[in-house]
Parts: sequence; structure tokens; C-alpha cells
Amino acid sequence: MDVELEGLSENDAYALFSQIIIPRPIAWVLSDNGEEHGAERWNLGPFSYFNGITSDPPMVMFSIGDGMAGKIKDTHRNLKNNPECVISLACVDQAKDMQNSAEDLPAGQSEVSKFNIALSDWNWSIPRVTAAPVSMGCVARQFTRVGNTEQILVFAEITRLWVRDDVGALDAKGQVRIDVEAFDPLARVGKGAYARLSEIFRV
Repeated sequence: MDVELEGLSENDAYALFSQIIIPRPIAWVLSDNGEEHGAERWNLGPFSYFNGITSDPPMVMFSIGDGMAGKIKDTHRNLKNNPECVISLACVDQAKDMQNSAEDLPAGQSEVSKFNIALSDWNWSIPRVTAAPVSMGCVARQFTRVGNTEQILVFAEITRLWVRDDVGALDAKGQVRIDVEAFDPLARVGKGAYARLSEIFRV
């Protein structure tokens, strides 16, 4: 099938390619609404146009769809005010919390408080999602607008890393090795659609 892309709306293009570019890891980004918000301080949102991009320093990129939302999303606003955030990587058991946190809430309202998602303090200014197997303390270093609408690429440097004890261990060379089965990472395969890794093999 030869698919005609000319004239495709932004929403339709997203619906199409979010099913084709799969499976995708999901950046579960916790950012700071501001201490003055009290119990509504923490904003949590999933972004599946996301991946690692450099190793020196370690950096990731994720894409925020301000244009499709028709507004500046809270994550974008928060990171411009305070570039420190935590990107957690969820496991399959967290799929419901992940999907709930994608709900479009009024500005300044916390997904964490609405959906009772537990957070834990650690060696970083922003807490981490307690149940997530992996969390990365990040600093947003660059914001780049791409495309014909307000699509914002965020380039973030990883400065802290937390890995659950059963997921990460040191090998004989002192390098961290990840147990993928224990990790059981949640992947995105379309709007509201998720998947898990079923088989790990090497070639």
C-alpha cells in the first residue's frame, strides 16, 4: 500500500506514525510546577517521541506537542522556568498510571495528586516515581522548535541515575548490567496502546 502523505493533518500524521515507529520507550517526565502550588507542585506527563542521543555527556531527547495541544504544555513551561526534571522509565505494571497521567488537566493541576502516584525523594532536587524501575535526574539544556507547528524538542542531560536493585547489578568488570526481564519496560505502540517485550535474543 502506497500511503499518500500530502495534505495529511498533524493529528492524522501523529496517529499514523505513532503506530509505525514502534515500539517506543516512554519518557515519564516529572517537572516542577513551583513550590507555591503545594500539593499540586509536581507535573507528570508521558512523552513517547523519546530516545537517547549522546553518551558524552549522556543525553536524551523528547518531543512536546504544544502545537497539537493548542497551548504551551505544562512540562515545557516548567522546564523553561526550572530545567531540572526526572525522567522515569515505567514497567508494564504501571501502564494504568502512565495512561492516566496523559490526561489533559488544567494548568498547574498535578497528575501525581489526582491519580495518587507515589513519589520518593532521592539524591536530586526533583523526586522520582517510586514504583518506576529506572529514574534519571536530568537538566534540560536546549529547546528546539521543529516542523510547521509548535513541536518542541527538549534535549536533556542525564546527571543522576537510579536503578532498582533487582534490575541493575555490577558485573565482573564493574559495569552496570540491566536485567531486562526484571525491568519489564513499558513500550508505546499507538495512541493509548502499549506493549511489553516478549523475547530477548542476541545475534
